[in-house]
Amino acid sequence: MTTGRVQVENGELAYEARGDGDPVILLHGGILDSRMWDAEMTALAPHHTAIRYDARGHGESSTPTERFKHYEDLRELMAALGLPRASLVGLSGGGRIAVDFALTYPDLVENLVLVATGLSAMVTKDPFVLEQNKKLEEAGSRGDLPGAIECILRMWVDGPRRAPADVDQRVRRLCQEMYTQTVVRHGLSGFTLMDELRAVERIGELAPRTLTLVGDLDSSDILAIACRIESEARDARKQVVPGVAHMINLEKPAEFSRTVLDFLACS
Repeated sequence: MTTGRVQVENGELAYEARGDGDPVILLHGGILDSRMWDAEMTALAPHHTAIRYDARGHGESSTPTERFKHYEDLRELMAALGLPRASLVGLSGGGRIAVDFALTYPDLVENLVLVATGLSAMVTKDPFVLEQNKKLEEAGSRGDLPGAIECILRMWVDGPRRAPADVDQRVRRLCQEMYTQTVVRHGLSGFTLMDELRAVERIGELAPRTLTLVGDLDSSDILAIACRIESEARDARKQVVPGVAHMINLEKPAEFSRTVLDFLACS
């Protein structure tokens, strides 16, 4: 296992690498951190060089102080680690980064696994998410951090079709811890200062071999994005995972790792 920090423009990224073989980079969800990939690092390392890192404004990486691009940070990470190409596995906001990167640097991407992914410039329409976002803003305006975190958990851990009690409480507690630590340490600078592409308008340009995974209990927006990627990207297929919402790998780690390894083995 190797851990370290990579200098990027006006900041630095904390990373970990394990194993040997074709590189696979794991990109965590927004407001989370690379701890969400514990199980996958163990599963991938016997077959690949598994790499995870904290995006800028998350986890142990630096807090942004001026505008930046997550996908350019990823390019600098790969250059620093001497990786000419890699497969990317991104969940939610990590998927957004992976897609922006693949559109900008298609020759650097071997395979894409997009998990409950969003896309840059997508518009939120799901009524449940819109309702929770309103409550989130209200909690933030009154300085209610636990209340704000609960809104994020409702949106992106429970999902619109489950109550909090229906979700594995270990998963919920882990996400609550990561969300809270990110906000306390970095605020929302990883979002407010980032620049993105408009990938939602450019899905047809997505060239790498792509697997998109989506939970059947996720928001209607995320389900719709998965369908669009399958139908519009050049070489993409969709797999629906039953009984889960947004945090597919945390709720079904063994099944998730097996699916990713099988997909990568066929490339």
